[in-house]
Amino acid sequence: MCIFRQSFEDSCLPDDWKSAVVTPLFKKGSKVDPSNYRPVSLTCVPCKIMESIVRDYIVNQLNEGASFSRSQHGFITGRSCATNLLTAFEHWTDWLDSDFGVDIIYFDYKKAFDSVDHVKLIEKLYDNNINCRLIQWIAAFLQDRKMKVKVKLEFSDWVAVLSGVPQGSVLGPSCF
Repeated sequence: MCIFRQSFEDSCLPDDWKSAVVTPLFKKGSKVDPSNYRPVSLTCVPCKIMESIVRDYIVNQLNEGASFSRSQHGFITGRSCATNLLTAFEHWTDWLDSDFGVDIIYFDYKKAFDSVDHVKLIEKLYDNNINCRLIQWIAAFLQDRKMKVKVKLEFSDWVAVLSGVPQGSVLGPSCF
């Protein structure tokens, strides 16, 4: 617990916590097509524990402050993709029963996790009245990250991560 408390108080993380080995996880389709793999960041267990503490605190703060839209289903206790689909389906059938037309557009944000702008994310946390020290810790979590890719038994060189949230991390989906 001491290292977690110190990390939070100093808004500083050990370098090991900000290093990730990215491994490709097969989704579907042809195994020779690189676009059929999702990159997952493998990070250390102590960092994942700290991330889960931070995530739970943020979600609780947002729930208490009613910052979540009623339309928000992802990463909310008791809500999911299924509840989102059921809610949407209910609206669509109500509109069709009332003789309104319904047009539906689906978006798939390819590489969405990789494109999260750190500055905008931090601004959004401030806008939602998240604890300042917690925001500073998240900023430190996102800064000076590095990764290397592992395929079978081969590793790439380490490279700096300049944007995005780590896929496979605990905090990443909530930040996204």
